[in-house]
Amino acid sequence: MRSIVLIAVILFHGFSISQEQTIIENISIVSPHLSGPMHNATVVITSGKITSIMSPDQVYKHQPNKQPQTLQRNIIDGEGLYLVPGIMDSHVHVSSIPGMGFGVEPVAQKHQELAEAYYQQQPASFLYHGVTQVLDPNPGLNWSRFTETSAHPDFFRCEVVASKNTFPLVEKNDELSKTMFTYLVDEQAGKNTENSPESIVQRIASSGATCIKLYFEDGYGNESYWPLLSDSTLKRIRTAATKYDLLVLAHANAVDMYEKAIEYDVDVIAHGLWNWNEFAKENDVPPQMATILDALREKSIGYMPTQRVIAGLGELMLENSHKATEFKKVTPKPLLEWYSQPEAHWFKDDMRQGFDGLPDEVIARIFLTGRINKGEKVMQMLNRKEHPILLGSDFPGSPSFANQPGLTTFLEMKAMANAGISLSDILEASTINNARQFKLQEHYGTVEEGKVANLLLLNQNPLETIDAWNDINQVILHGDVFERDSFAADKTGINGISINEE
Repeated sequence: MRSIVLIAVILFHGFSISQEQTIIENISIVSPHLSGPMHNATVVITSGKITSIMSPDQVYKHQPNKQPQTLQRNIIDGEGLYLVPGIMDSHVHVSSIPGMGFGVEPVAQKHQELAEAYYQQQPASFLYHGVTQVLDPNPGLNWSRFTETSAHPDFFRCEVVASKNTFPLVEKNDELSKTMFTYLVDEQAGKNTENSPESIVQRIASSGATCIKLYFEDGYGNESYWPLLSDSTLKRIRTAATKYDLLVLAHANAVDMYEKAIEYDVDVIAHGLWNWNEFAKENDVPPQMATILDALREKSIGYMPTQRVIAGLGELMLENSHKATEFKKVTPKPLLEWYSQPEAHWFKDDMRQGFDGLPDEVIARIFLTGRINKGEKVMQMLNRKEHPILLGSDFPGSPSFANQPGLTTFLEMKAMANAGISLSDILEASTINNARQFKLQEHYGTVEEGKVANLLLLNQNPLETIDAWNDINQVILHGDVFERDSFAADKTGINGISINEE
């Protein structure tokens, strides 16, 4: 099923696949499968794929006149540049608008023109930051807006299975928001009846999805006020998912929810373990949690730290966080202007209510120190034991405007570096680890012959500085070469709305 979906992604990507041949000469290749950079190489891209990679001695022996003469050639001098695989962010929500929530929710419905400008710019903003593949584990109703744009990252999706009594449906109060959840399971239904776990999974597989997402969330923090899907339902979903070759992703971020997700053999836990609950006062990972992490490793369950979820909540509470200069490259100007209005700070008010009147700076510190530090400790422990880390930003993670498309992915990579993860491990987390975890390694994740030509030309070596990932010279998408700035929000116009600097 997944290979059929991938062919559809490649053939019907929303823009024409290049029939030109692009040759990148004198390039230094940095790829997870190499022990170090391959310098002075030549890479040939034909019809959207890497068709040849030659080392310097092979280039010398190469006979250009034997190449087909029917293809128009584009020659790029890569001297001083680094060619890397395009980034895969395996946890984004393309229907969710920073500061507004999902497009069907009340704030977005009230400001549909701003929402429209955002949806048109969003794919370009991911590409501006080198994100050439995304996976959306809860695509909502507006994901086709993402894939309808002329140039966009390759798009993969899960579909959420929930019931009318479980999170996240129980938090969506208005009728329009409830329409986001189209796969509601009837836990009492027999195997071959409508909306049974088996029927729901079959429908998801037929829809072209790559995976299923389950929520292991019984309440925020230490609270337990929502029911979970029953043990029987979870087992039936797991069995059916295996039958249809669908991965199972779990939303979980607390100790007890991790235990539950691991028990049901999920393939990926799509959040970091930052809610330590009864171990909240511990400074180091306690033995009981180490046991949980060992079980995760033994079952080869993918781990996404998603540190930007916590950082986005903390930064929201900081004064003028909406005025970050980096936003100008990825956020339409009308939306930036709206962030300055009191109405846009509604989620700040919600956050304050949850902290009993604590000052904003104290709330920010709770997230940006305590919870961030806990997530870092878990990441460090898994990394020391050589468990692969997956780059997943959970963009935007909440209705916070502190997280913006593409930029949040880069900041998630920086969060890994801040936690002490090596630059080579960050390269793997951002490319081949996601490709392997989601069974896409035949097409993505390394700079090798036969792979899809989703590539980045960087001005710096990403094995020497994390900032290389934010110093992009050109983006190559299915063989088509784009200057980075062509994707910048301050260089484009959306729906006739000028968003250029005055």
